[in-house]
Amino acid sequence: MMTQETPVLQAALAALGQTTGLAARVLEQELPIRQGRADALVEVAAGRRRHRFIAVVKTVDRFETPAQVKRQLAGSRAAPMLVAPHVTADIARCCRDLGLAFIDTAGNAYIEGPGLLVWVTGQKRPTEVKHNRFRALKPAGLRVAFALLCRPELLGTNYREMARAAEVGLGTVGPAIDDLKERGLVQLTGGAARRILEPLRLLEEWVTHYHTTLRPKLHPRRFDAGADMIEKVDLKPYGAYWGGEVAADKLVHALKPATFTIYAREPLAGLVAGLRLRARPGGSVEILDAFWNFAPELGRPDVAPPILAYADLLATRDGRSIEAATLIYERYIEPSFRRAG
Repeated sequence: MMTQETPVLQAALAALGQTTGLAARVLEQELPIRQGRADALVEVAAGRRRHRFIAVVKTVDRFETPAQVKRQLAGSRAAPMLVAPHVTADIARCCRDLGLAFIDTAGNAYIEGPGLLVWVTGQKRPTEVKHNRFRALKPAGLRVAFALLCRPELLGTNYREMARAAEVGLGTVGPAIDDLKERGLVQLTGGAARRILEPLRLLEEWVTHYHTTLRPKLHPRRFDAGADMIEKVDLKPYGAYWGGEVAADKLVHALKPATFTIYAREPLAGLVAGLRLRARPGGSVEILDAFWNFAPELGRPDVAPPILAYADLLATRDGRSIEAATLIYERYIEPSFRRAG
């Protein structure tokens, strides 16, 4: 069965054979898993042993993607594997640290199992790999996608309401929605039938691009503060929201915060004075612009939307943070997707 992922998968398996001499084949394609679907069940032969992997095919040039794949494939019947057009040396090390097998079309690979260890990096990116730029993956488009993921009911409103919720210009919404529609991510037929068709896929895409495309536009600023004091701060009077590790602590009680991410709106003078913050480039407190305009979750008025906390945690490459991100997904994000469906 041919899918849009098949060419990358086949090229990566062939490249694995060329660089390592290992024989690999696809046993199944398009198989269901606990977190949606996987692209293939792959078998790698090493001597008399047969090693099986549940594989997802993705373009990966950001550190968040391996963590997403590891979380998506958790609990599957075989070890997880990332298949990509190209994996850089830095991301290869990230995969190895996470215990996530990978192969790419250049012949780079990390595979580990009983009697098997493969570690190949440094193979150059294939010339045919291209990166498409979609309107929904530009900064304003990512704001629109975020608003829809957090509030799917916005699809039943109009472009003006979507623009208000995403804090973007009205002219931004149409092209971003058209992009999502053309790629099969949203359905825009009339009335109640308007919905996100593949919320997990849209979430993964958004998280992957948030940190390199939208986050740098949020004017990140660093400060120092006493850790004992700042953990107890109530952000509600400042109209600000906790993200990252503090959000994880408040949502799932899974982390003792060591860094402090705050999303706030200008002017910041009252917040900075109230928290007794001191500007310092390497400080443990980071303040970014809040970029959404809809009511916070009930009972959590000073916590950023769970999807944003999830994205913050996946970017850390820390095992504890990834575990906390998984809990946030299971307790808050996945149930919201089910209700919207």
